[in-house]
Amino acid sequence: MARAFRATTRGYKADLETHERRLISQLCADVITLLQQRGKEVDGDTAATDQQDEFDHFRRELAGLGAQYLENEQEQAENDDDAQPGLEPPTDEVLARLLPDAAEDADEAAQLRRLSESSLRESKISDLQTARMALESDPVILTEEQAPVFGRAINDVRLTLAARLGIETEDDAEKVHNIAGQGKAATTDEFMAELYAFTTWLQETLFSAMLDVMPEEQDR
Repeated sequence: MARAFRATTRGYKADLETHERRLISQLCADVITLLQQRGKEVDGDTAATDQQDEFDHFRRELAGLGAQYLENEQEQAENDDDAQPGLEPPTDEVLARLLPDAAEDADEAAQLRRLSESSLRESKISDLQTARMALESDPVILTEEQAPVFGRAINDVRLTLAARLGIETEDDAEKVHNIAGQGKAATTDEFMAELYAFTTWLQETLFSAMLDVMPEEQDR
């Protein structure tokens, strides 16, 4: 039977059954695969854009516009970021939650996504890989440095499950938790509901344990 995270002298410790650790690790792997596939799609679009830019530059040279291009080169370099096309958000609902827009304006969001999505994807993949490594040990023991990383990874797993279950509001989440509490799952949605409830519990116990050892704010 799983035992919640608690603070110990060795770090934050949780006792999980072997099948529980393997299941969460596989969920992390699934999210990693989604993020990597998104990266391949984006890299493919970027490569095509770079090739088109080279062709357009060569065509301008052949048309006798090389001198004008050189004259305006500095100005174009200064406006290079604005000239480059933005990156469209992912169409997959899970990826849309994992990689949300950073601005309400569509054009601004696309430009910010072009600049930051790659690093965000790599950061999430790194967190998920760290979580998988931690789940190989029995019991699961996290250092002070590993705990927030593990928490972020579990949250991405929860976001993935929430998207698949169609959770949009607190009421939706409560309904899923009620389904999870009915007993042994008989359908795919019921099984995912149990996974969502379990990962939520695991994340909450970790954060609670982390808060328990935080030093109290000193009076000034």
